[in-house]
Amino acid sequence: MRLFRFCSVWLLLLPFAVAFLHSQTTVPGTPATIKSNVRAVLVDVVVIDSKDEPIPGLHQEDFQVLENGQQQKVLYFEEHKEAAPTQVKLPPMPPGVFTNFPTIKTSDAVNVLLLDWLNTQPQDQPYVRAQITKYLQSVKPGTPLAIFALESRLHMVQGFSADPSGLLAVLKDPKSGAATQASRLLPTAVQKAADKDMIDTMIMMQAAPAAIDAARQEMEESAASHTDDRVKITLQALQQLARYLASIPGRKNVIWFSGSFPVSIFPGSKVFPRKYQDDLRQTADLLTPSQVAIYPVSATGLAGDAKYDASFPQGPPVREDNAARAANQTAMDELAIDTGGISFYNTNGLGEAVSHVIKSGTRYYTLTYAPTDDKMDGTYRNIQVKLRSGKYKLSYRRGYYSEYTETVTVATTAAAQHPPEDPLLPLMGRGLPDFAQVLYKVRVLPSSPQPAPDAPLEGNNTNLKRPLTRYGLDFAISAGDLKLDAAPDGTHQDRIELMIIAYDGDGQLLNWVIRKPRISLPPKVYDSVKQIGLQIREEIDVPAGGLYLRTGIYDVGSNKAGTLGIPLTVTTAPK
Repeated sequence: MRLFRFCSVWLLLLPFAVAFLHSQTTVPGTPATIKSNVRAVLVDVVVIDSKDEPIPGLHQEDFQVLENGQQQKVLYFEEHKEAAPTQVKLPPMPPGVFTNFPTIKTSDAVNVLLLDWLNTQPQDQPYVRAQITKYLQSVKPGTPLAIFALESRLHMVQGFSADPSGLLAVLKDPKSGAATQASRLLPTAVQKAADKDMIDTMIMMQAAPAAIDAARQEMEESAASHTDDRVKITLQALQQLARYLASIPGRKNVIWFSGSFPVSIFPGSKVFPRKYQDDLRQTADLLTPSQVAIYPVSATGLAGDAKYDASFPQGPPVREDNAARAANQTAMDELAIDTGGISFYNTNGLGEAVSHVIKSGTRYYTLTYAPTDDKMDGTYRNIQVKLRSGKYKLSYRRGYYSEYTETVTVATTAAAQHPPEDPLLPLMGRGLPDFAQVLYKVRVLPSSPQPAPDAPLEGNNTNLKRPLTRYGLDFAISAGDLKLDAAPDGTHQDRIELMIIAYDGDGQLLNWVIRKPRISLPPKVYDSVKQIGLQIREEIDVPAGGLYLRTGIYDVGSNKAGTLGIPLTVTTAPK
């Protein structure tokens, strides 16, 4: 209801009357205090029998829930039976007005096919595409699917659609972004064999031990650097995907096709070093509330012995091959168990794996409980779900990070204003989907009158080439999606980031605007903002050839983001 109420009121109040960015973003007196408390924990549980068939008809009293070994009382229970998705019809928009309100709603689950070319060897990628193609040719219409590809960054191939023929056409389109692509960060078997041959040759030629050690160290450092880059890119992609899926109700089954899985998100990993604590924690915190279950699917199919691989003439030592294979399968199991999915490896039936996920992952039970331990200290809480009777297999996420209850101050220091890594920037790339954790509307029209030819530029690119068109962007941001906590002086305060990026038709960056305003709203103004949204106006100069704007809002207090891509159909200002 909040979505449509905010939408309707906003339309009635055009044109915009207030620009809070310039008039209300100075913070007087005491800084804002932000507090966060978790009141309920939601757990989705998939129950299947020995034949991998989902079990319907269970009741709340059939389940037991424990947190860190302590019995919990289930407050809410619901059985999901694969309800069909529905489209949300938004009110007509005035000219030049765009919104990131989601247009798909489902009560049960949606499914995402993630084609991971970053972590998959080139010889395995065509096999994955062929298997997905075969599946789409046989699946019945009505199953909601989206397709993403991970290369050097995450790319949305096709948003959610229940039309398999349309998905198939997009998958086959060479311009869709789903084409196979070799990763420069993933060494092939031939490259590994060449490195081994080099070391063996140096030993045979009786090279100095120091030279051999230096060559080994250089190879190890290069491999470690490439692995580090793949881990960071993969974690960033999972964060982007979680933000995109957060706006869609229900369970999200991410079917992840990959040759290797270089991340383990939750505590207790037996495979990967815990050197990415901040990124791992943020990824877990995004996946958990978004109800994302990961289903890792090995892209290598049935695993044969690498010494018989034609692409690896001499073959690696069998022990090394088996160890790498076992480590990857352990990582897959950990990802699946921790997020409530199932892993699939040593199988050539990738399409059958998708069918199994959709059949079981869209029929599940939702249990909600209030933790008996109300200390929100940032620690990891283990979750255990049991059935009082029956021998069934249960899949569910195995824990969550409790929120901090300590006071967090919105500081004005340079470090707070300019953090080392901008959390909004990774969501602003051309081709990424629109994110809807923070809902907003924006009116985009050429400014009238246009500025004089020698007027100061609007934007951070000081090397813009004229002629230019100046666009005015009027934002109305849903107050319900912003932290806006009350300060001791009665004002409601927050800090947000607003970003606008202009691209040309080839995806090249032309100009950008980045603002990080402090918001301070007196009580009467806050009451108004709750009704009409937080209104901000910005301008940006776009040179000839600018065809696309990417806008974004990030709320520092809640770590939520909203983005929206806007085609520039009007390239000149009206007379």
